Amino acid sequence: MTAVLYAIPASHPCAAVGRALELKRIPYRRVEMIPILHRLPMRMRFGTASVPGVEFDDGARVAGSRAIVRELEQRAAEPPLLPAGEEARARVERAEEWGDQMLQALVRRVLWGALRRAPGAMEGYTEGAQLPVPRPLARATAPLVAMMAQRANGASDPDVRADLGSLPAHAERVDRWIEDGTLGGEQPNAADLQIGASLRLLLTVQDVAPLFAGRPAEALARRWFPAYPGAVPAATLPAEWLPR
Repeated sequence: MTAVLYAIPASHPCAAVGRALELKRIPYRRVEMIPILHRLPMRMRFGTASVPGVEFDDGARVAGSRAIVRELEQRAAEPPLLPAGEEARARVERAEEWGDQMLQALVRRVLWGALRRAPGAMEGYTEGAQLPVPRPLARATAPLVAMMAQRANGASDPDVRADLGSLPAHAERVDRWIEDGTLGGEQPNAADLQIGASLRLLLTVQDVAPLFAGRPAEALARRWFPAYPGAVPAATLPAEWLPR
């Protein structure tokens, strides 16, 4: 069994799915697309504008990180990404849903709000990616892509400021899940991948990283995603937006 992962550079749900494919030992090829411009080919191939999408060698196509993980569970039982016990699985699925429905969007808003102010940092997020356009063109269009992505993701200044203000509470939530065993086991589960990838991308925003320094949530993200491309330099976001 082989697969093709349709992704955009540094995408956190794409990183989660890539890690799941690796854990399941399913060989895959990655097809990189340009943010915002990815929407049309994704809709044509998968019926949705969002990444990630996976196409298997039998022709089956699945989009969305949670849906893909469920498909992988059916196709490759080991190692399991969902606990066998009903109660434990319910806890993991609740955490995974929160990571998908709430944390993913927050991270996108913060990242694009920052990159809109520092579009030159975008190139770092494409490190190792096989872009479908020449890199000089990607560099030249980075400010436009950042502006379009900021608008498309609802990353207005008030929204980004509110997201930043909520981060300590979200970090505490993740720490509690680690403490009660929902996250952070010996082997990663679906919620570890979903939440860990989002937090790892968030840690590349250097104004935000100190909010997680030394926390179990930071250790979780770095444990399952030790390397992550890109960095937005410190002092990009207004200091008054950041929680004390």
